[in-house]
Amino acid sequence: MQVEVEINAKHIIDGTQEGEKNKCIGEITYYNKGAILEFTEKHEEQELKFKMSILENKIITYRNNQSLIFDLEHKSKSALTTPYGEIKINVTTKKINIVKSQEQIKEINLEYEIELENGMKYDNLVDIVVK
Repeated sequence: MQVEVEINAKHIIDGTQEGEKNKCIGEITYYNKGAILEFTEKHEEQELKFKMSILENKIITYRNNQSLIFDLEHKSKSALTTPYGEIKINVTTKKINIVKSQEQIKEINLEYEIELENGMKYDNLVDIVVK
């Protein structure tokens, strides 16, 4: 089913908050134990293609062939390719809240901490509204 996706992301680094908002068109498919949400977000001069596998206590996100796992029970490790090279990261998920109406996902709220390989840590708050 085609949906409108609104993303509101906030990054909190050393007490300073930076944010960004985006709207795009996506596609959501429901399955027995979850859903897959796909959308393309335009960020600055690039397009980021997202595929999110949404389960009850875990969300697996693929973005341009890179994955991030948000899991309430386990820390996850990943590597992100940036214009400056590959960066290894640890993700600690603090909150996953999935708001539904009649079994359809209306909103996803994520809170997680990113720890970079150099020891730098910062928090992220991401709200995704699905209409």
